Amino acid sequence: MKAFAYLTLSLALAGPAAAQTNCGQLPKTWQGTAYAVSGDTLAGIDLKPQLKLWGIRAPVLGSEPGVSAMRARAALEDMLTSGEHKVSCRLVAFDRDCRAIAQCSVTAGWPAGSEAQPHDLAVRLVEDGFAYSFGLEAPPSWDKDASARLAHFESISRQARKGLWPDWLGEATRP
Repeated sequence: MKAFAYLTLSLALAGPAAAQTNCGQLPKTWQGTAYAVSGDTLAGIDLKPQLKLWGIRAPVLGSEPGVSAMRARAALEDMLTSGEHKVSCRLVAFDRDCRAIAQCSVTAGWPAGSEAQPHDLAVRLVEDGFAYSFGLEAPPSWDKDASARLAHFESISRQARKGLWPDWLGEATRP
């Protein structure tokens, strides 16, 4: 019984990545063509795990998707389209659903007509109000400012009532 309690405690303290030994080998990086599955998740061509964008949450697409979930997914898909669906990701860990949590970017000219440069998809979704920051207590080892950056852009987006914030704050106009 002590061994079982020790194992349970060890897995709880080690976090979701350690508990997911059955997810396979996590590559450090991935580059390829990807499409939006939901407002915070990508499906990569020839990549088995789906990619969950690090540090954000967006409305969930269920069996009967709501307007907010479809708007968040459309925003992500539009960002991917502007980068010709070419994505570059650094993978952090697996989540409990064996999705690879990753920081992903596309190279695109935003705003339109600007010189193309890399854009972090999670930051853009938060900045545009289609996702909110989540799980910022453990930023990726290579980007210690990631949590502060997402929190900063969420605050600006929320104050400006961009994207889905009026709905999330209960301020949306009703017919």
